[in-house]
Amino acid sequence: MKQLQKVTGIALVVVAMTASVLAAGNSSNVMISADRMTYDGTTGRAEVHGNVVITKDDKTMTGADGWYDVHQEEASLTGGVSLIGDTMSMVADSLHSRHQTELEATGNVHLQKDNRQVFGDSVIYHTDTAYGIVSGNGRLVVDDATLTADYIEGWLNEIRAEANGSVTLSSPSRHMSATADSATYTQTPGQDDGIAYLTGNARAIQQGNVLNAPALKLAMKDNSAETVGGRSTLIIAPR
Repeated sequence: MKQLQKVTGIALVVVAMTASVLAAGNSSNVMISADRMTYDGTTGRAEVHGNVVITKDDKTMTGADGWYDVHQEEASLTGGVSLIGDTMSMVADSLHSRHQTELEATGNVHLQKDNRQVFGDSVIYHTDTAYGIVSGNGRLVVDDATLTADYIEGWLNEIRAEANGSVTLSSPSRHMSATADSATYTQTPGQDDGIAYLTGNARAIQQGNVLNAPALKLAMKDNSAETVGGRSTLIIAPR
């Protein structure tokens, strides 16, 4: 700790081998460790390389390379990044964090909060509100229901999602699958009462029966499908 206290007054410090910095952020301490580190005590910016670990409050980020700005409480890591907190976890190819409340992850992103999982090419997630945006190969998994789309906007605390572009919805236990141009999905946390509104070329298939309509309402609890406006077609599979 004596060495750390001395180097904070130096404009630029290069630390070889395993290095660590304990710095006071705007609200609480942050611990940074890496194989190699360049730390500017004036600007509060640390460049880190090799087995990087950044810990602040309840969250720990790990990765191969990146940087951390103590004053702005901002971090960026690349290379097999993971973030673990008390109520959520995330892995991605790269991750940018601001104040630990706004996360921007890219590349093979997987976010988990309680029984809700989010996958995608790019994910923006706010930890304080559990609000997220998924762009590219989006997938939301809640219990037995899986919603996929090109773009998904979701609120994980209340389990609500808006999906657009090549939408699919499936539930293996119900032998149900559906497709549409866009969808809205809601579910009460802890309840098996998911409701999906599908719009634009909506199509639902259950146990071989096919229902086509401009818009459909699907109720997971009773396995029902209801057409909403426009001409509909029902194809019943022989048994």
